[in-house]
Amino acid sequence: MAISTKAELHTAVANWLNRSDLTSRIPEFITLAEASFNRTLRSKDMLTRATTSTDAQYVALPSDFQEMLNVELTSTDPPRRLIYATSDRSDDYRKQKSDKAGIPIHYTIEGLTLQLNPTPDINYTVQMNYYQDIPALSAKADSEANWLLTAHPDCYLYSALMHASPYLMDPQSAQMWSQALEKATNELIFSD
Repeated sequence: MAISTKAELHTAVANWLNRSDLTSRIPEFITLAEASFNRTLRSKDMLTRATTSTDAQYVALPSDFQEMLNVELTSTDPPRRLIYATSDRSDDYRKQKSDKAGIPIHYTIEGLTLQLNPTPDINYTVQMNYYQDIPALSAKADSEANWLLTAHPDCYLYSALMHASPYLMDPQSAQMWSQALEKATNELIFSD
């Protein structure tokens, strides 16, 4: 059986668990798999770009943000790549410049915001290149998939099975599925 859609993944998980009574739990196992992927997996397929204009010190990060790759001012000639600074270093830079506005040089991430330093003196176009969340299968129709399920269904299957093991109180299966998932994930990363 192919595993190319959300519905086929649900069926495969039930088949591999050899259980027909877990239909309501399988989406939970898949959600736990996606949460783990979002914390640990970085793939070229997760790279994306967002652009915004701002004259403010703080810019909201995209709702699907996982990890920053780089930040650039694209409205300057030539475009300027901003330098990452830790939060404490950013505060030090701000104090050194007496908190004067200017062309941003540094950025830091504070919570769900991107902080520009110094505070922009005019409106700038800011481009963020970042790793985004894996699109959740829960938001998809049964006949749909996301890029990870399409390209690497084994990763989804093994991770869902691994997350089902504690629910089934089966630590030996958890270890087996964890090893299979690690191999599949390493192959995915290597293929990048």
